[in-house]
Amino acid sequence: MVQVNDKWPSDVPEGIWLEYMPHQWIIVIKDPAWTVEELRKGRKAHMILSFVQKGIVDAFLLEIEDCMECSDIPFCMKDASEEMKQSIQEEGDEKLQVLLTDADDTVKAARTFDLQKEHGVLLKNALRKRLEEAYTAADFDAAYAEILEKYEPFELEPDALFTVRL
Repeated sequence: MVQVNDKWPSDVPEGIWLEYMPHQWIIVIKDPAWTVEELRKGRKAHMILSFVQKGIVDAFLLEIEDCMECSDIPFCMKDASEEMKQSIQEEGDEKLQVLLTDADDTVKAARTFDLQKEHGVLLKNALRKRLEEAYTAADFDAAYAEILEKYEPFELEPDALFTVRL
């Protein structure tokens, strides 16, 4: 698990990103100007996580109460690593880690959660089915662009397969 003051190993642009390690989803939120209050909220405030499927788009929605409005974190299973594809076929609990990093990729806040077994099963089953569907990464990109034109992230919440308050 990544800890506060660790250096995030990959240089990501400013914004919100999803990384995956076996049985662990990592949301990296990079901002060069975190305030003391935002970091405090990132360490302590409730978070709301949803997993959404809309058309061929899979996404997490994340809100950090009084810190960050609902943001979407899309991912395309057609771009998934072989390690990720193998991992979702396996039994086992899923974890979520939320990291707030600065401009130098230093972790300023880190939270780790165990997903409830039922949510992990729902997530894996949905992604296994997604791998069997016939679409391309380009199709995904076009579908995601269309969603961005029509919806704000919070408007996707009714399409959630599950929502958890962390």
